Amino acid sequence: MKKIYLLTLLVAISSQLLLAQDGGKAFGIKFKGFIKHEMIYDSRQTVTSRDGTVLLFPSAIVEDEYGIDVNSDPQFNFVALTSRLQGIISGPDAFGAKTSGMLSFDFVGTGNDKVVLPRVRQAFVKMSWEHSTLLLGKAWHPLFATEVFPQVLTFGAAIPCYTLNRAPQVRYTYNIKGLSLTLAASSQDDFKTIGPDGRSCSYLVNSGTPEFNARIMYKADHFIVGVAGGFWTVKPYQTNASGLKTDATVSGMLLNAFAKANFSNVTVRGGYLMGENVSQLMMFGGFGISEIAENGDRTYTTTKGNSVWADVAITANQWGFGLFGGFTQNLGADDKITGPVYAVGSNIDNYLRVSPRVTYTSGKVKLGLEGVYHVAAYGTPNEYYVVENTTDSQAIRVLTSVAYVF
Repeated sequence: MKKIYLLTLLVAISSQLLLAQDGGKAFGIKFKGFIKHEMIYDSRQTVTSRDGTVLLFPSAIVEDEYGIDVNSDPQFNFVALTSRLQGIISGPDAFGAKTSGMLSFDFVGTGNDKVVLPRVRQAFVKMSWEHSTLLLGKAWHPLFATEVFPQVLTFGAAIPCYTLNRAPQVRYTYNIKGLSLTLAASSQDDFKTIGPDGRSCSYLVNSGTPEFNARIMYKADHFIVGVAGGFWTVKPYQTNASGLKTDATVSGMLLNAFAKANFSNVTVRGGYLMGENVSQLMMFGGFGISEIAENGDRTYTTTKGNSVWADVAITANQWGFGLFGGFTQNLGADDKITGPVYAVGSNIDNYLRVSPRVTYTSGKVKLGLEGVYHVAAYGTPNEYYVVENTTDSQAIRVLTSVAYVF
């Protein structure tokens, strides 16, 4: 008991000392977040991650010797992995700027073998001057527009129709009269490039350069419009096929154009994305080996993809209604691919997703119901990795959720 009293006293003294810093400006942390329970049902086997929480696309139709689709069985799960704890940190000014920070956790884990383990979602410090902001740490990827993204209930921001990524970064934003310009350099963490050793940060690390990103956005009272672009280089191997040192690399890029408009209780969001070698962003597009020279040197080419999406949200007192629609397509490569390909959904020509949703909020409890109808066109890639002779695999997901927000 004495130890408890002593600990309480030390905390109280420490708090007073912190409050006394910098002329009495408070330094502290405010906790917020939610506890969420989700109930998931899929009408057929689906390609998912994290115990089914992260939805990608329906599994391909695979027939046994009697012509029966082995992936036709439904699946379900109950999960609480997306429950979140977030600390909003405030403190005294530094370098003439207002300082703040965030530390956020959930329990999705950093891989399928680490589900239910705490995961750092975001951890950053931010310094804000009159017209500019500097952010350092792990936060939403600069190509993920936090101001305009799909509002679906299913975890994952409607990938692969939209990007999903949080990354360690250095990001500078300049704001003036509704216009903002952002420049950033980022690395990889839980969201990694797919390569010869599976998903790994090493391909970007071994290139010796970070991802470079830029964004320009204009925000008015009732609408937002912007465009973001990024460029990066990865090094898949340290040696060539003959075991000799290699400097061969392959680049990637993404363009994200987005807009949002508010009309009383109706909000419309939408955008267009296109890119190549974007597997770390959970979208169609990767890279493959196009040639291996006699000395063992590899030449790479990228596969490309694009997507278009729209989201309509309506609020009516405690009720919320929404409808998301997205379509994404593999566009293949410019050069012939003779070796393996490292990409998301490289044997899918296109993917369609439609998701209606409804929510009801009472006090701090929010109930949600969402249906997901999605179709993936599986086929056989040709030498340019354009997918041909496709067969549609379609499925329905029903998700219900109960969230206690604090």
